[in-house]
Amino acid sequence: MIRLASLVAALALVGTNAATDQPRGTSRHVVLISIDGFAAFHLDNSAIDLPNIRALAGAGIAAASETVFPSMTHPAHTTLITGGTPRDHGVVNNRVTDRDSGRRFHITNLPRSESIKVPTLFDAVHDRGLRTAAFFWPETKDDGAIDDNVAEVFDARELADPAAVAPALLAELRAAGVPIDSFFAFYDDPFGQGAADIALTRAAIHVLKARRPALLALHLLVADKVQHEFGPAHYLSRSALTTADHAVGLVRAAIREAGLEDTTTIVVAADHGFVTVEEELSLSSVLDEPSLKGRVRWKADGWYVWGELLPGFDAATDGPVLNRALARAAATPGVARIVRPGEFGTLGYPEYAANKFVEGQYLIAGDITTHLTLDAKVDATRHRRPRAYHGHGYFPDAPSMRAALVMSGAGIAAGRTLRDARNVDVAPTIARLLNVELPKATGRVLADALK
Repeated sequence: MIRLASLVAALALVGTNAATDQPRGTSRHVVLISIDGFAAFHLDNSAIDLPNIRALAGAGIAAASETVFPSMTHPAHTTLITGGTPRDHGVVNNRVTDRDSGRRFHITNLPRSESIKVPTLFDAVHDRGLRTAAFFWPETKDDGAIDDNVAEVFDARELADPAAVAPALLAELRAAGVPIDSFFAFYDDPFGQGAADIALTRAAIHVLKARRPALLALHLLVADKVQHEFGPAHYLSRSALTTADHAVGLVRAAIREAGLEDTTTIVVAADHGFVTVEEELSLSSVLDEPSLKGRVRWKADGWYVWGELLPGFDAATDGPVLNRALARAAATPGVARIVRPGEFGTLGYPEYAANKFVEGQYLIAGDITTHLTLDAKVDATRHRRPRAYHGHGYFPDAPSMRAALVMSGAGIAAGRTLRDARNVDVAPTIARLLNVELPKATGRVLADALK
């Protein structure tokens, strides 16, 4: 395996390899594979068959990585590719409401220039004149820094829509026998997502072999889709993770076949963990203050109730009443914490005034076993949900929300377990491996992972 110092020296070589469109002598490659919903506790579960990922972990490093708040797919994936928290990069949830227009939409449907506020790894690598590729990576619509791109876009239903994938790339994949149409046919089906992920992986492998990008990012959805449907402990969820592991194995084999094994780092990351919630609690009566009607808007969303101060709110008159309601909420069994204005920065999350997609100035959070509602028909005692919820989005310090992280290959030390890894540290570490700069990143380089 090539030592890190040798890789740094190799970058000094100048020239162009016409066969791959990659600068000659550029001997570093990073393949970043995100397995959506790959909780750290899954990696520790010997009942799940993960031969490829565990082989990579054995030859490299493994960690239970702290994700971001909220522990949702799009904020977390943007953190993985920028090295910043939602406060930095601006992606605060999957679906957001624009306070200026009232429009509600999925953040990944915005062009990359509107969704992410800071440079990404794609920008950094592209600015060095190196090739990049992304396959269903969030927030990549119309991203000029990605040379080969199958973007994660939910409002582009036509396969040839350039917002989702360039027609030339689609034609190339079809001509090469890559079943890319299977990906579009099955990507939103929990029973077909495995086939979609394998098709997407084959597309990534085609580009990997044909153009050898310095950075290739691949987002696999099967584990998330199945866990949402059946729960993290279900046998189908274990099978879904094995399918994702198989996709990792296909990438490993392609790297070997391309002769890139000694110069490629594989990073298997995840956005969040998973948990099953069986209880819920209504705060309707707890928060009921007649004088606050039309002055505070309460909005329930899973574990959280957001409080948004409306234009008629008067701090002197209404503030004490609001504090009284919040004190009742804090004393209610099942409520874990209340986040007030000025405290969101401790979560790496923007304040209300700093981001038009933030839901409110106050946040009431249930404990991890309890979803909060505003159902006026029930009292403020916990009761069983009509149907168990399987998902994520809770505070990142909850053990069940921690994400698996494995790094292996060129430049990575062998046989280490990192104790304090965070998802915000992944991009700076990849930047170090590729010798590029991420000046706006707030994470750190995981130096213990490197040779």
